[in-house]
Amino acid sequence: MNEEKILRWALAERVEHLLIMILMPAFIISGLPLLKIELFSWMIVPPITIDLFRDIHKIAAGLYAGVAIFHVFYHTIALRSTRMGINFKDLKDSIGLMKYYIGLSKEPPKIGFHNPTEKIIVYWGMAVLFMLFMGISGIILMFPWYFPIWIHEWALVIHDVFFFLIVFVLLFHFYMSTLYKEHRPLLDGMFTDGMVPTEYIKEHHPLWYEEVKKKE
Repeated sequence: MNEEKILRWALAERVEHLLIMILMPAFIISGLPLLKIELFSWMIVPPITIDLFRDIHKIAAGLYAGVAIFHVFYHTIALRSTRMGINFKDLKDSIGLMKYYIGLSKEPPKIGFHNPTEKIIVYWGMAVLFMLFMGISGIILMFPWYFPIWIHEWALVIHDVFFFLIVFVLLFHFYMSTLYKEHRPLLDGMFTDGMVPTEYIKEHHPLWYEEVKKKE
């Protein structure tokens, strides 16, 4: 008997996620020698040069900007709207989820399409706010001759700080989506056909399940 499933991610969203999965390691790995050459000089083995890492970093930045532009169009004025805005319920549910995960609450809050904690931390924190700071500071570092020295120095500090913050959020996202077995159906759906078992949706995203049923 086939398990009943609901489409959670369209093909475009799965491709977008895959591109980000490729670009983020490219950002991090290529950025290490640029972050601290004294610690990561072992990565520069002839014929590889520091300029190659710098070029990879710039190309990854350009591709990420392209993915970001597509994302904005896709989720706003095009095909898909998944309520990415943050409201009071998201903040309240995030606290409720944290209490549930650490054992201070027996029942998780009822949530919709998005896990509010990941929406706030991973989406708005990393994908939007962090990358916005990284993008602006990165442009300043790429074209230092257009800016005063003090702006260049602050851009360097901001770029380094947000580098570590992004790595931390990525590790959090990796744990919640991969190592936290309760959410394994989401992982399977993201890397297959985008479908997620209905029973999982009922239990973990009951408000979204109700919306889906109303549209049927």
